[in-house]
Amino acid sequence: MDIVVIGDHHTVTAFRLAGIKRMYSTEEGAENLKEILAEDGTGVVVLTERFARDNRRVLEDHANSKRMTPIVVEVPDVTGPVEREVDPIRELIKRAIGADVT
Repeated sequence: MDIVVIGDHHTVTAFRLAGIKRMYSTEEGAENLKEILAEDGTGVVVLTERFARDNRRVLEDHANSKRMTPIVVEVPDVTGPVEREVDPIRELIKRAIGADVT
């Protein structure tokens, strides 16, 4: 299964150095996000938090679709983390195992 990264130049470069091959800039990612989330061969999609915030509706539609893959992981970009009320990693774990982790 593929890992896909969508983010700013710095984030994409860091993941490229880690060996990830499939990357999109935020502009390309916004155009292709629905298709990326619908692909069967994609296992993980890594997004910057700011990109995810700007595309929240598409991500919520994916989360509500009951598909287990691809897993969407949000990471901070070079400007730092985005303050939120809900922790997306905690929600991902809750969805995967069916229980809240405290």
